[in-house]
Amino acid sequence: MLTEICTLSRIINLVKERGEITQQILAKEFNISQQSVSRKLKELEDANLIIRIETKDGEIIRLTEKGENFLLNCLNEISSAIAFQHEIRIKGKVTSGLGEGKLFLSLPYYENSFKKFLGFTPFPGTLNIVIYDRISFENRLLLDTSRYINIPEYRDENRVLGAVKAYPARINDLEPAAIVIPLRTTHPKSVIEIISPYYLREKLSLKDGDEVVIEALI
Repeated sequence: MLTEICTLSRIINLVKERGEITQQILAKEFNISQQSVSRKLKELEDANLIIRIETKDGEIIRLTEKGENFLLNCLNEISSAIAFQHEIRIKGKVTSGLGEGKLFLSLPYYENSFKKFLGFTPFPGTLNIVIYDRISFENRLLLDTSRYINIPEYRDENRVLGAVKAYPARINDLEPAAIVIPLRTTHPKSVIEIISPYYLREKLSLKDGDEVVIEALI
């Protein structure tokens, strides 16, 4: 089924981009022979997922109503499965940092990487949270063994920008946000840094000492 979903998705995107599709274009895009494309299209046609229309300019490929419903249902199922994530809940209090987050997030490499991997451009600064209760601290330790988004190390002739582990999250029910843990950090594990496209202190009306709840989505 996954093959059919991928094939249908790519056909849809190509049709949207080009207006019409030929077997030659599909062969090039899928990096397979025209014979293989023809065989796959025949399978989809036999399943009544697509129709192929011969014109003087070549063959036009369209989804049938069954094909559209099939793709929509499958993508909804996949989205639901992806959305079913475990949440790690951490409580803490807002604390002032040393301003390193602002410098860190003002670097184009990190700014572009977070946009690429997390889907948002972070506000230039992190919100520092200090953990004060045992359960939240244990949950923080769980992050070290949980899946994360890796922002890889970057090297050029002048410097090395260290790798960062990022965990998509919400803070006080606000999204998007993420917990970021640089692999080289001076912070103890009782302190975590949060990034977001928003200036969180202003958006959530926070000041030092205010309690917040972070839910990491892993």
